[in-house]
Amino acid sequence: MRNPGHRSRRHLAVALALACVAAPRGGAAGETEAQRLHRRGVQCMDVIERSDCAIEHFEALLQTRTEQRELVNDAMLRLVRLHRAAPQDEALAPVLRHFWDAGRSRGARGQLPWSMRFVPPDFDVVYAVEIQRVGDAGLWQRLGPQLREALFVCDPARRRDLEDERRFARAERKAAATGRDYKVILYEDLDRERAREAQREAARSRGRPRQPTPIAFESVCEVAMVLGFDDVAQWRRLAGAMPHGDFARSIALAEIDGLEARLRSAVEQAKLLEIGPDHWGVPGLQYEGQDVELARLDDGELLIAPAALIDTMIAARTSTKRTMSRTLSGLVDRVPQGTAFFAVLGEQAVFDLGLGALRPGARSVLAALLPRPKGMQIAGLLGDDVGLFTRVPTDNPVKARMLVALARQLIDGASDEGDDDDPGARLLAGLDVAQTKDRRALLASYVLSGAQLESLVWD
Repeated sequence: MRNPGHRSRRHLAVALALACVAAPRGGAAGETEAQRLHRRGVQCMDVIERSDCAIEHFEALLQTRTEQRELVNDAMLRLVRLHRAAPQDEALAPVLRHFWDAGRSRGARGQLPWSMRFVPPDFDVVYAVEIQRVGDAGLWQRLGPQLREALFVCDPARRRDLEDERRFARAERKAAATGRDYKVILYEDLDRERAREAQREAARSRGRPRQPTPIAFESVCEVAMVLGFDDVAQWRRLAGAMPHGDFARSIALAEIDGLEARLRSAVEQAKLLEIGPDHWGVPGLQYEGQDVELARLDDGELLIAPAALIDTMIAARTSTKRTMSRTLSGLVDRVPQGTAFFAVLGEQAVFDLGLGALRPGARSVLAALLPRPKGMQIAGLLGDDVGLFTRVPTDNPVKARMLVALARQLIDGASDEGDDDDPGARLLAGLDVAQTKDRRALLASYVLSGAQLESLVWD
């Protein structure tokens, strides 16, 4: 007679296997291949807790060409978590190095607001933040809603309150872990912050004249409050651009739902002054000695810029002539869609910002030894974890290979010599440096787990 317990276990195993490979009846209609693979991977990972099944489906998704890049990005972060949990995580590096090509479909565009094409041709730094994607990231459940609010808030008083709340919460966490008085810890942290700020100020005074803060970080909140917002959390996307040698010539572009109605209301309340069609002044608001003005070059997009720049971009829009550098545009187009944020720098920007602070002799030596960068692309993913991916196209594969070998030795050496309790060594161990398969670019990839990020923020 057969063992009924054995038969039950066999039936359970069969049911689990079927759950990994069979789609539920509901929700399968009209489902793309990418959606199917992602859904099955999530089911295997979160419902039946089968790592091998989840890895199989997520890796298949990374090989699938799709315009649903957000599914690919989520699968990648999940694969990193799964591989790190495995006793042997040799498969982790190939996943990280596949970021720039995974799921890539032909002709993928839409990384920037449409109006960005009218920036002057000398602009060689551009960046964008997908505000809704950042705000919806799962990591805020771990870090706390106060930090999420602090990221987007515009009201100065509320920002100070949130910073004070963070300081007190951090001191209380440390006090609970060490048994020390939280007030002593609080004052020690404040003293350290003041000392670091003094060091930064001293370094700035000894170095080159400090570049102005880009207008996106100086004037966006003032514009938001003019439009009736307490924060920018309701905006869809915020982008900016500038020439690397003069941040004062920076612009910001915001994508805002219901923008037209808010502009009309601000004009009616005399918070905005009409200068021309789709062109407004902001009374009393200046940036680097120039009046800040607004323009709408496309529906739902608000340009924020100094007066001289805004006239240039309005003229380009009127002529419908695309003025953005083709080189910069090409670098932007190569950034995968679905990122939470990204930044792109042109060739000269990378060279000057990377080596510009060095003495001429040291700069010449390093320029001779290092591969010449043809630009830089930085992309970030946010989910329950944070991923940061950098790609640097180069002109010399041999020098690039030598640089990768040196970087790996340094990383391995720091990891071997570092204390297990040293957070710096633990963080460095997660960095992967490599060349692309065609050896035309350098890659640096890093994924910070939610637990690591929580430790950095609160401990």
